[in-house]
Amino acid sequence: MERAIEVYVKPMEQGHLDDIVKIYLSSFKGMRSEDVVKRWFECNMRAYPRMQYFVALSEGRVVGYILWIEKGGFREESVWELEQIAVDPGFRGLGVGRRLIEDSISYLRIYLERRQPRSKLKLILVSSGSSNEIARRLYEKVLGAREEAVLRDFYRGDEVIYIARYHTDRSTSDA
Repeated sequence: MERAIEVYVKPMEQGHLDDIVKIYLSSFKGMRSEDVVKRWFECNMRAYPRMQYFVALSEGRVVGYILWIEKGGFREESVWELEQIAVDPGFRGLGVGRRLIEDSISYLRIYLERRQPRSKLKLILVSSGSSNEIARRLYEKVLGAREEAVLRDFYRGDEVIYIARYHTDRSTSDA
């Protein structure tokens, strides 16, 4: 049986950097140097608002993060890529990933409304590795994403492209 935890998602702050570096290193096999990972995160943070990080906190502790990247410029139809999502190994399977996606999208909607009222939000999801069944299920369940393409032998294996035909439009109905 799953244990229940309270999770609060908010925009990442500089003070969260060391925590997300640790979560990255426990979640991915790419960069292995703590210093290199930290520099990469710092570079991405400087690219705000095009790149936006959010963290999940439980009892004041960072237990996960998500990175969204806006694609194609500041257009009325804003397209965002879920570049990376990771959850501390001790908090996986507890709904933290779902909360990161759902709550960060709410922040993106607020940001877009302030930047350009009546803008539409569209999402593109990219998941590394075709064997990442957990990521696939999360994207399908939370956003209704579907596999659209596979880039063969990209990075260390196949890169699966998931597209969520997810969008918000405050000015018109999708019906």
